[in-house]
Amino acid sequence: MKKIVPGTVVHYNEIGRLISTKSSKISGNPIAVNAHVGGQFFFTPHRMALDAHVHHTINHTSLLGYISSLSEKESIPLSEFIKQFCPEKGFFINLDEAYRDLWINSSLKGKSFDHFLSLRSQQKIGSTGYLDFCHGQEESLFLMKNYFVNLGLPAVVDQVVMGTGFKNLFNTFLTALMTKDVEIDEEGRDFRKSDSGSILVPRGHYQSLVKAPSFHNSRLKVIEKIDREHIRRELEQRGDIKAVYFSVVANPSGEIMPREQIQGIADAVLDYNTEHRDNPVYVIADQVYNGSILKKDMEIFSIASLSDSRGRMFDYTVTIVSPSKTLGYASARIGFASSGISMPGDRENLISRMGMILGHEGSDGVEVSTETGVVAAYAFSSREWIEQNNSYIRKQLQIARNHIGEINDYIGKTYVEINDPDAGWYILSRIRKENLPLQIEDSTDLMIYLMNYGHCAENTGIICRPGSQFGYEASNLPGLDHLILRSTLAMKAEDLHDFFQRYRQGIIKLAALKELETLSIESLEMLRERREAVESFSSRMERDLLLNGSSSGIISMILNKKSSRQICDDLKKYTEEELKTILES
Repeated sequence: MKKIVPGTVVHYNEIGRLISTKSSKISGNPIAVNAHVGGQFFFTPHRMALDAHVHHTINHTSLLGYISSLSEKESIPLSEFIKQFCPEKGFFINLDEAYRDLWINSSLKGKSFDHFLSLRSQQKIGSTGYLDFCHGQEESLFLMKNYFVNLGLPAVVDQVVMGTGFKNLFNTFLTALMTKDVEIDEEGRDFRKSDSGSILVPRGHYQSLVKAPSFHNSRLKVIEKIDREHIRRELEQRGDIKAVYFSVVANPSGEIMPREQIQGIADAVLDYNTEHRDNPVYVIADQVYNGSILKKDMEIFSIASLSDSRGRMFDYTVTIVSPSKTLGYASARIGFASSGISMPGDRENLISRMGMILGHEGSDGVEVSTETGVVAAYAFSSREWIEQNNSYIRKQLQIARNHIGEINDYIGKTYVEINDPDAGWYILSRIRKENLPLQIEDSTDLMIYLMNYGHCAENTGIICRPGSQFGYEASNLPGLDHLILRSTLAMKAEDLHDFFQRYRQGIIKLAALKELETLSIESLEMLRERREAVESFSSRMERDLLLNGSSSGIISMILNKKSSRQICDDLKKYTEEELKTILES
């Protein structure tokens, strides 16, 4: 497999952390198909975004400098050229509005707009080194402010900040949330007083959330669902709850949260905050999948756009976006956040505090050319271009459904199911616990099994993410009757076929092991009444268990024993030893 980067467990900190809780030593399968990494390593950013990146590297001008070079090639005045890019024509940013906003807020507002554009397009942005200010270049903030406004947020430029991706901004928000404002100690040094708490997250949440709270002696509290009823129930006895997290497009399930549910979240928060203005609860809205929609007539809705007589959700919400998913630009490691939050007792608003925290933490490691390319991706990636990617994922989803159907047909029952995502690039495999051997206790075991089912033989093994990483097996919630694995559809079609061929091997072997584990004496004796039935059963098991070479014939040998009880015992013993070898290899 040269087209998919192979991987072992040790490459992935989260999986390694889960496995470290097991008593066994896991090295993984170095030739397993890696199907848990998302499409950020498959989709390519829009060509104009990459060109803007290169243009800055060579010329050191702003994004407007790149746009100016395009207008010159087409012999169109710059002020007219930028009007081509606006939401009405399928783009995410209205370049004309954004640059006029920048012009009005500049020292050149007394000059004409054309004069401003001419000077701005020639302006150099220092070197190609790192940014001087972690919150981003002025141009980027004005353009991204326009992006947030087009999502329905009442943002101004001072309410937008840039960081190194979603996780960086999420952690920065928690740093602001879980600490009091800066104070001065007796020796004149700045320090922040800890004010730790909990973040409400749904069962089935973005796996990387789990890291950040531990930095602040805080935690995620997993609840069954993020909606009006569950939030109100939690806030009745609030305890240390400080914020509610949800993703408009759920990762991993790909469900788009409907507007009615988002309105319900807003109702619960606004009702509570109206009575607790000195100690409100906040919302973290994850919108990194804006645009990656697989089903027709569905839309992404921003909670921060809601307001009524109780207040504006913008004043209680931090909305975070990044180009990593929909725009395929994860390698840039850039994200943007917007909020109107001013925490009671703080001298600065949230965005200002986040900017200062980013500066103190040295999180300004965004190369200017990369930033230019990212903002260009937001400006030039049209909905038509994104729809091409979405169409590809829809085809991949159908391929996946066909493979799952063939697996179930072979086994003779619905052994494994995949979900029907509204958006995103991922699918969830679900297997009922009653269909699994007893040694597969949780989704981590299932992940390890599928990695090693072929004992690292060529063309065997896959790597997925276990559902436990997404809160599906949270200890404070009732257990599910199934286990979940997440895999990605963002790979080449032939590689997806290869993934499912390996997946098929592993699942069919798993079903065969369960069959051996549960084989009763009565069933065996009925089987042994006909020689051809025994031979057929033996042949199928040898095939399904991938037995060949020195292992060939082991099932036949066991079936040749005289005692049915001994045969059943030996088959169960074989199953236990095989699974133990796989899980501890």
